[in-house]
Amino acid sequence: MTMPIPLISQDDAPRVLAAAYGKYLGAVSATQANTPCLLLVMPPTWNNRYQALLYEQAGLRQYIPVGIGDPGILKHISWPGPMVLHAHWFSGYFNNSRDEVEASTRLDALCEDILSFRARTGAKLLWTAHNIFPHENRFPAVFLRLRQWVFENFNAVHVMQQEHVSVLESVFSRKAPATFVAPHMLYSGSYPDGVSVEVARHYYDIRPEEFVFGYFGSIQPYKNLEKFLSVFDQLQQQTQQPVTAIVGGVPSDAETVLALKQRWGMNPKVRLLMRNIPDHEIQYIHRASNVMVLPYGETLNSGAAYMAAGFRHPVIMPDGMASRSLEGLGVVRFDSADPDGLLTVMLEVMEGRRGHYDEDALAQVRADAVSSRFFDALDAVIAR
Repeated sequence: MTMPIPLISQDDAPRVLAAAYGKYLGAVSATQANTPCLLLVMPPTWNNRYQALLYEQAGLRQYIPVGIGDPGILKHISWPGPMVLHAHWFSGYFNNSRDEVEASTRLDALCEDILSFRARTGAKLLWTAHNIFPHENRFPAVFLRLRQWVFENFNAVHVMQQEHVSVLESVFSRKAPATFVAPHMLYSGSYPDGVSVEVARHYYDIRPEEFVFGYFGSIQPYKNLEKFLSVFDQLQQQTQQPVTAIVGGVPSDAETVLALKQRWGMNPKVRLLMRNIPDHEIQYIHRASNVMVLPYGETLNSGAAYMAAGFRHPVIMPDGMASRSLEGLGVVRFDSADPDGLLTVMLEVMEGRRGHYDEDALAQVRADAVSSRFFDALDAVIAR
């Protein structure tokens, strides 16, 4: 059961909480008499399906997810039962900071808001480690101090692979609090998926005989998209088979977008779809492609890889932490230390190489299975 997720603002906390509780009571069995746990999600990003899928089992497990956009709102929240503040990403709270000094001041306020909230309510504090640092990492000293503070003060950290714990401890120079593992989930069923390969290719004016390398995700420097398309240029010189590349996603970094447009914007073999991709079009990018290419720099997790796996699409990734979690999900790895590593694997995939699929591995990362595992662990955090 997917519970609708409201957002609390400063002026309507009592009303939103009362409405959420009423909706919860209308959705669950009358035998679930215990007061549900209020799960404060900070910040909510409902355009990214990760949170909605993670909390899919919330109602059945007696949790009510509610979004918190501003930590200052915490002072207005009270609840008659258990509470968990579940932090995901922090970087948005520092977006308008002019320098490290201002960012540090904002960090102090953030910490004070959270600690005061816990002291007043007894709420448990949980962080999901989506990555070590924000990808842009504008204020390295501040973001390191923030993560050290999280390790010192939070009750638990949710990681998507066990090996992430030692990496985080090493970088933050802090022992982690209690940790638990709930892997990233597939996005299967959460986006439309009914278009044929033929229709998808016609949509982008790609011929049936083309071998298509696709990319879907935000346009950011660490995604190494210039490397991908540079290697694609090399590949065209080494194969007789017609090839096309698709790059689609939100233009998050202006410099990267400009660089891609200047070099490949007029290339008839490259489709640059650097815009917000509506939900119904995500299937077109994947179905038009033979394989997805995600040549990231080092990162802990890749939602785009799980998106591809949900479409049962092979995905090319560098060997590293993010790709190791995809064993049995169609991943084909390359050695990023080898200058020709990506090119070699792209050519091999054109010749038929594929990653393998394992039904047990796929079952373990279904959204319902991941959500259930997450709430099993969260029950232990709140001692329920």
